[in-house]
Amino acid sequence: MLDANLADNLVKLFAAWLLIAAVAYWAQRENLGLSRRMLIASGRGLLQLLALAFVLHWIFDIESHAAQALLIVAFCILAAHNSASHYDATAKTWLAGSTGLICACLLTLPWLALMGSVADDTRTLVPLGSMIAANGMNAMSIMFERLKSGGEVGNGLNMALIPTIDTLRLVGLVHMPGIFVGMILAGATAMDAAVAQLIVLYMVIASSFSACLISFLCMNHLKKSER
Repeated sequence: MLDANLADNLVKLFAAWLLIAAVAYWAQRENLGLSRRMLIASGRGLLQLLALAFVLHWIFDIESHAAQALLIVAFCILAAHNSASHYDATAKTWLAGSTGLICACLLTLPWLALMGSVADDTRTLVPLGSMIAANGMNAMSIMFERLKSGGEVGNGLNMALIPTIDTLRLVGLVHMPGIFVGMILAGATAMDAAVAQLIVLYMVIASSFSACLISFLCMNHLKKSER
């Protein structure tokens, strides 16, 4: 028989997934071509996040900074592969995107750790590295889509950073971000939660901009080297 806690979690998860199923059906009715992508993404997200939950305690046991760096680099490479698919899916675009994301991590994480803004342990650096990779990936994907449709890099960068900048502009007024809410629920003071959330938001904007610009410059360099 199922453990009571596991059964409860499965019911909650299924209830939330029904929202995805509903909007996928709606998208299908409207012929938007999104239904299959939504359902596949929901299945992949389920399997990947559950797998992460299973191995996370082993990841947090890592003490070597070199191992931490390798893990974050792996995040960046996987994220760049997804962003490259929004442009031309070539190895050069993948390499440029990976370089941009890795450089974004190098420009932000060591500085924050050095200044004491964040801890330098695995429990802190690896999740923050994954956030940089994920947010940088989203920004690069938008930029690559704009470039693919003939837009200029400046316009692509503006479009890529709109969601993050809007979040920062309205944080505390319209939006109560996950880190802030999570820390409050865990018993932290409101001030500590606000400081931690702002550090992450500043990091995300700086790293996303850096990732986009560096990846674009790398793409240009690689194209010129072909001539």
